[in-house]
Amino acid sequence: MTATTTPARHGPSGTDEMQGDVTGFVLQVNGSKEFSLYITGDTVFYEGVLEVAKRFDPDYVFIFAGAAKPKGPFNVTMDTNDAIDTAFCFPRARIIPLHHEGWSHYTEGAEVLATAFSVLDIGSRLMILEKGQPTRLKFS
Repeated sequence: MTATTTPARHGPSGTDEMQGDVTGFVLQVNGSKEFSLYITGDTVFYEGVLEVAKRFDPDYVFIFAGAAKPKGPFNVTMDTNDAIDTAFCFPRARIIPLHHEGWSHYTEGAEVLATAFSVLDIGSRLMILEKGQPTRLKFS
C-alpha cells in the first residue's frame, strides 16, 4: 500500500492562520485487486482538490462534509456545493460523506447531501454509511 498526503484547506482563503494546517490522504493498494481511496480531510472544495483529481482516480472519495462552522461564519468542511463539485471532479468514484453529524457546529446533514445528489441525478454515487454498521466496499 502507498499513502500520499494531499492538500487540504480548513476554510476559505485567508483563514489558514486562524484555522490551522490540515491534510488529506490518498491510499493506493496494488496487487491482484488494485484500488485507491481519497480521504479529503477537513477541507472545503478549492484548487487543492482539483490537484488531487488531476493526479489520482480513486474508487472512493471520503469527504469531510457537514459544512462545519466551529469558529465564526466560515465552513471548515465541505458543504453540499463542495460535495457536488468534488463528485464531478472524480466522476468514477463513489462519494462517502463523513464527519457530518454528532456536533453542534455541523450545519448540513446527510439528508441535505442525498437530496442535492438526487436532484442532479447522481444519487447512486453517494454512499451514506449507517452509524455503527460495517459497510463492505466493492473494488473492481
